[in-house]
Amino acid sequence: MSEPDLLDSVQVAARLGISVGAVYKLRTQNALFPHPERYSGRSPLYSAAAIDEFMTRRSNRGPSTSGRRPRLLPAGVVDSSVFAERLRQSIADGAGAPEITTQAQLIDMLGLNVVTFGQRMRGRTSWKDSELELISKHLAVDVSDANDVVNAARAAR
Repeated sequence: MSEPDLLDSVQVAARLGISVGAVYKLRTQNALFPHPERYSGRSPLYSAAAIDEFMTRRSNRGPSTSGRRPRLLPAGVVDSSVFAERLRQSIADGAGAPEITTQAQLIDMLGLNVVTFGQRMRGRTSWKDSELELISKHLAVDVSDANDVVNAARAAR
């Protein structure tokens, strides 16, 4: 193998589009990363073909399994859209007029931010009693099942 076919860590990093530190991390933590062909002093030299093959294998890999798994409920336990859809429909029908004609106005009245409101609507966090009282009072929506999705998820743990 000739010298032009060998790459040092800086050249490997440039070819992979990563930092030199990431090359060292790949070398020690990724079993698929190619072993050095030889060393120049203490610096490892890698085959350009082996690095290209590594790039190809890496680009064809499946989805990552790292990260937090989504919360899963058994099928049919609770329909998460029932309360949220009733709430949306009530706003659309004008049940809260003139104070509440949009979800943004409801969010302001409840004192929530958009993210927290979205979490509540998806059944990921519980509605507070004070929030449910305001919704019931202003929109005339049945709130008895508002926290069923959250409670079912906790029970399923």
